[in-house]
Amino acid sequence: MNLSTDETVIAPVRRTQATRRKESDRRMLRAAARLFAERGVSGTSLADVGVAAGYSRGLPVERFGSKLGLITALLDAMDAWFQAHIGRVLKGASGMKAVRLRMEAHLASVDRDAISTAALYSVYTESLFVMSELQPHVAAVTGRWREGLAANLREARRAGEIGKRVDCEGEARFLLAAMRGLVIQYLLDRSAADFARSKAILLSRLESLR
Repeated sequence: MNLSTDETVIAPVRRTQATRRKESDRRMLRAAARLFAERGVSGTSLADVGVAAGYSRGLPVERFGSKLGLITALLDAMDAWFQAHIGRVLKGASGMKAVRLRMEAHLASVDRDAISTAALYSVYTESLFVMSELQPHVAAVTGRWREGLAANLREARRAGEIGKRVDCEGEARFLLAAMRGLVIQYLLDRSAADFARSKAILLSRLESLR
């Protein structure tokens, strides 16, 4: 087809190989999270992930090497997202205000993205009973979340917002464990009312630290 000289040809934008690879990896991780939430980690194969993402059965093996590689990539992606999200939520807040904001961000996961939350807890369970090699990676990820709480508690202690004898590391461990328990209970019974009541009770504990 001939075009006159005043017509402009707009060539289609071609995605680079790196862009296509990034997109396919993202789609496979999203598919893995959905399948883990629906059938658990043990009930999901790498082939299942490839097909659910719209690719071949063998692509997840090519990209992640093994099921362990896929799961650790998923955990890393979740952790990266959450750390960025926390940065936006805190907006420079510190001390007890930051502790509360962190806790609310953790607990809001059940409403914000129930699929990813269920997938994460499926990985937790898998690391306990089936894939013990996951435990160091799970511990590293959750350790960063716990340390975030502890750091803000230490800020609060220095600022006189809580007692000087408060064990910030111990409290952070307790608060994270309690939040996990509330999320598990919600995933089991799906009672939003009970979850809201329990959340309020847990947040009120912060007052006892003053």
